[in-house]
Amino acid sequence: MLTSLLSSLSSRTNLKFIRRRASPNGDYIRVSDTGIIQLPKPLDREFSSSYNITVAAQEILEDGRLSDRESHAQVHVIVTDENDNAPELVYPEEPRVCENAAPGKVIIRISATDKDEISPRGFFRYSLATEDSNFSLVENYDNTANITVKYGQFNRELAKIHYLPVIISDNGDPELSSTNTLVISVCKCNEKGNFTFCEERAKQVGVSIQALVAIFICIFTIIVIILLILLRKRHKKDLSGLGRNVAEIHEQLVTYDEEGGGEMDTTSYDVSVLNSVRKNGIKPEPVPSPYAQVQKPPGNPTSGAGEMEMMIEVKKDEADNDRDLLPYDTLHIYGYEGAESIAESLSSLGSGSSDSDIDYDFLNDWGPRFKMLAELYGSEPNEDFVY
Repeated sequence: MLTSLLSSLSSRTNLKFIRRRASPNGDYIRVSDTGIIQLPKPLDREFSSSYNITVAAQEILEDGRLSDRESHAQVHVIVTDENDNAPELVYPEEPRVCENAAPGKVIIRISATDKDEISPRGFFRYSLATEDSNFSLVENYDNTANITVKYGQFNRELAKIHYLPVIISDNGDPELSSTNTLVISVCKCNEKGNFTFCEERAKQVGVSIQALVAIFICIFTIIVIILLILLRKRHKKDLSGLGRNVAEIHEQLVTYDEEGGGEMDTTSYDVSVLNSVRKNGIKPEPVPSPYAQVQKPPGNPTSGAGEMEMMIEVKKDEADNDRDLLPYDTLHIYGYEGAESIAESLSSLGSGSSDSDIDYDFLNDWGPRFKMLAELYGSEPNEDFVY
């Protein structure tokens, strides 16, 4: 308690203590109304070894109000040290040794540090965690030690890098120790003992829990992205079986309900009825198709039918009676030509006579346009005509 603050005041006076000011780390110190210094949580000497606060004392009047009179005192809190940290090795710069080093050759001198306060009589002890190696440790009794060659030459073919665990202990109460690892490279050297070639080694890097969590999250994110890419490729592969993607299919699907120009109406009859004839195997009675019937003027009965006309008639009858043909596949025979012509029909189908039996004198009556024909087919050719 801060009894020094009460020396100038009457013992019958009620006092209230208030912490006015504190050092940057003074928030770790509290003062009760009765003048008791309290610690809300344990202090760490490695964080701060001392704390400074200013405490004020005020008189409490009979009516409960605080008096205007106030006294101050500076309080300096010193944190004593406890041995709660183990010593640590001060890692040297890449310890190396020649592969042909002699026994007793000093490789490196090591030292240690401790976060705790070391007493004047304090010291560190060094030892090797294993004796089964080509290294030995020699104490210098000044908180340092030497790492030396124990047996002699090293074989680079067997091991180019050696890991040597070193135990360091302090003399605190309680005694604490730690194990540290030295990474020693075996190098090639020249005759003077200078290093000519050494293997590269990775420096030891401590990985915190936060770093491990971040690495795990990154790996998980990469795996998820890879899975999404694979699923997308598989989906595209399924769509490729259709030949086009979904967008192209939606754009290309068009329905036409109208017949094209020049096409026959295929909705006026049932196609299944036509196919049923083939399935039953019964050939219907030959009925001339209305599409194949063509009206033509009657021919000259006195002239007779030629061989060409008879052949065409046979082909026409076969086409009329063949119900396997589509309705629009018809054969039209034109035996009459030139309804508006003076010469009427010039077709040979309507006449079976030869050219020698026909009198072409009537060509002279058709006018000047048929003069050439009249001269060619006339019975008395014009002598003035020049071929």
